[in-house]
Order: sequence, then C-alpha cells, then structure tokens
Amino acid sequence: MNLWFKMLAWVTGVAAVLLGAMYLFFWDVWIIPGDDSQFVASILPILGPGDVVILPRRPSVGRGNLVRCADPQTPGRFVVARAIGLSGDTVELTGEVVTIDGHRTPSPRACEPGKLTIHDPGLDEDVDVQSTVEEYGDRDFCALRSAVRPESPTRAPVENGKVYLVSDDRHVHFDSRDFGQVDPSTCQHILFRVVGPTGLGDADKRFTIIW
Repeated sequence: MNLWFKMLAWVTGVAAVLLGAMYLFFWDVWIIPGDDSQFVASILPILGPGDVVILPRRPSVGRGNLVRCADPQTPGRFVVARAIGLSGDTVELTGEVVTIDGHRTPSPRACEPGKLTIHDPGLDEDVDVQSTVEEYGDRDFCALRSAVRPESPTRAPVENGKVYLVSDDRHVHFDSRDFGQVDPSTCQHILFRVVGPTGLGDADKRFTIIW
C-alpha cells in the first residue's frame, strides 16, 4: 500500500511541476472581468465575465482568432475581440456583417439560441440580436448582429503592422471601430476556457476550445 501511495505522490508531484513550468513559461491564466458593461456585452456570445481562460504568454494572432489585446486607451486593461483584418486587408461592415476585400463568409447555419436580448449600456435599453455562424481563417464561430437597427456601414484599410479587431457582438461592440487598429504584438490568442463563473457544474462552459 505504501508503494502505491509513493507512486501516486510521485506522479502528482511530477504533474504539478510540469503544469507549473508550463504556466510560468508558456501559458497565462486570466479571469475575464465584469466591471465594464460595454466590454461584457461586446464579448458575447462566446465568452462572459468570470470565465477562466488560458492564453499563450507570447503574442499570437491568426485570422479569425479571438484575442486579448492591451487596451490602447486604458493602460493596464485589456480588450477582447476577433482578429478579422490583417495588414493590407480592407475591412467593411455593412448591416453588421463583415466583408474582407469584398468577400464575406457568413454561414446559413444559426447558432443556439438563434436570438438573444442583450443590454446596450450606451442607450441604456435592451436590444434584440440574431446569432449566426460566420467563418474566417478556416474557423467558424457565433456572432451577434441587429437585423432591425444595424449600425451605419464602416470601411477601413488595415495599416501595415496592425490588426483590425471586430467584436463577436457586432451591435454592442468594443473593437477597432471604437479605439482604432492595434499592434498584434500586444495580443494573445484565447485558446481554452477552463470553467465558467459557476465552476465545473456548468457543462456548457467547462473545458471548451476557443477559436
């Protein structure tokens, strides 16, 4: 019996050392804050406040990645949005649908649930939005947009050495339409959600890959 306890302790110790080394040198763990209502609305429907996510410590940005970047307006804070436009692209949003260089890649599939009611802190009112699947960079994800009251069209060429961020919530957003294009060296790809704010009991939010 003592031999089994020793083996278990040894395996546990090795695992702890490996996980600790990966945390120190490769991964960062972040709990998504909920103290800014505009930020909270903008990261829907994929993420939410209180989610525990894992990111690489080194900068990492690919087309379509959901990324955390240094907030260009507020030192010490972060923004979360999707890397839609890379250097040389032209990004357009019309009817809150994104096109890159004139090409759009929405999918006819709807997300579940297909419709949501979210709070717009800027107008201090609830708004209805549609949730549909979009595809960028060989990835698909859910995005929100208003079919009734979409924002005015936006068009922007992406500067050299910059990335254009677009919130998954296209209607109540906090992205490059608000703070401009960002330096990708300040960004990390959000890789994985460990748990949601309610912990392991929430099967829909635990152990999920984030694109």
